[in-house]
Amino acid sequence: MHTVLWKRLDQEGHDACRFAETAAGWTIKGTAVFEHEGQAANLAYRLLCDRQWTSLQASVAGWIGKSDFQLDVERDGDDGWCINGSKDHALKGLKDIDLGFTPASNTNAIRRLDLSTGDEADSVAVWLDTADWTVKPLRQSYRRIQNHAFGYASPHHDYRTTLAVDDFGAVTEYPELWVMLSHGKA
Repeated sequence: MHTVLWKRLDQEGHDACRFAETAAGWTIKGTAVFEHEGQAANLAYRLLCDRQWTSLQASVAGWIGKSDFQLDVERDGDDGWCINGSKDHALKGLKDIDLGFTPASNTNAIRRLDLSTGDEADSVAVWLDTADWTVKPLRQSYRRIQNHAFGYASPHHDYRTTLAVDDFGAVTEYPELWVMLSHGKA
């Protein structure tokens, strides 16, 4: 088990997360509390991955300001995805889930890709876009720069940065967005 506490840098907020190994794979579970467009938000999340860190399912529940929020993302038997029970054909074949409000969901991609230093891989994630709180595909790339550093790019946002990670693969620094305050192995 690996636990993490992150602090948001671009606005007020924190995220407490636990990565737990199970017989079937991995469970990433946490709660993020933060400011979103001038309103308080409280979102609990759970992301399930298989033993190779391929995402299988995610749920998010909580509230943003006065509005309740509930999201269920689940892989179906046809290598596709259902969003709140409805099949989304645009997501077929995708391996990772990226919950846009937490750095926890970078870990599953980092661990699944298992890159050696100097290697790079492109991926498309099932992404929760916090601009409109909808799910859509997001092209991403990861390049392992050194043992604890990954180049990350999101071409859709014309965004590039270097993510620092701990030995487990959890983000310790996401420049201008998140910094890890503490972590522990139980």
